[in-house]
Amino acid sequence: MKTKRIDSFRERHPIVVNLLLMFVATCVLIYIALLFIDVFTDHGRQRQVPDVRSLSLGEAIEKVEAAGMAWDISDSTQYDRNFKPGVVIDQDPKAGSFVKPTRAIYFKVNAMHDRKVALPRLVDISSRQAVAMLRTQGFKDIVLDSVRGPSSSRGVVLQVKVDGHSVADGTSVLVSSNILLVVCDGSIDDTMPDTIVNSVLESLEVAGSNQQQ
Repeated sequence: MKTKRIDSFRERHPIVVNLLLMFVATCVLIYIALLFIDVFTDHGRQRQVPDVRSLSLGEAIEKVEAAGMAWDISDSTQYDRNFKPGVVIDQDPKAGSFVKPTRAIYFKVNAMHDRKVALPRLVDISSRQAVAMLRTQGFKDIVLDSVRGPSSSRGVVLQVKVDGHSVADGTSVLVSSNILLVVCDGSIDDTMPDTIVNSVLESLEVAGSNQQQ
């Protein structure tokens, strides 16, 4: 009896029946799609990122893999003197955050040693220009030492020392080196040639002895 009623309803309202069937089929497809999304995105499953900063690369890898997570190196070209060579100095995502198990942890590893660059010619140019050139190349430890000299050479670099030693232009030095720029203060009148020569020589000798101390 029920079957006859269903058949009769289907014959009288075919459009309604088709719409109902389409609605049911759509619901089933949406449900299946959500199941696949859950599987492929690990919906609801998260893991806490371990802290691997200051660990050696080997220790960091071991700790991350023990947590069931992947890893990769994002940078290993920069050298930070505040950390030992070869250790992880930063990570992404940050320690303590929660991520999906498929998310890789990126390590920023301290270089094994600081990079070297060729020292540019700095003598006879302004101290401002010399400092800018050094900063551009990565030098940070730059010291200026003023000595007496002619007013026409005020602010000009007279001498350059690297870690207390004179080096030739173009010499490869570590960017972490201490750079001393001996700069003319322009306190001597240009109208006194003999005084200029003697004062400059004396000032350079004093600057050299101070640096050695």
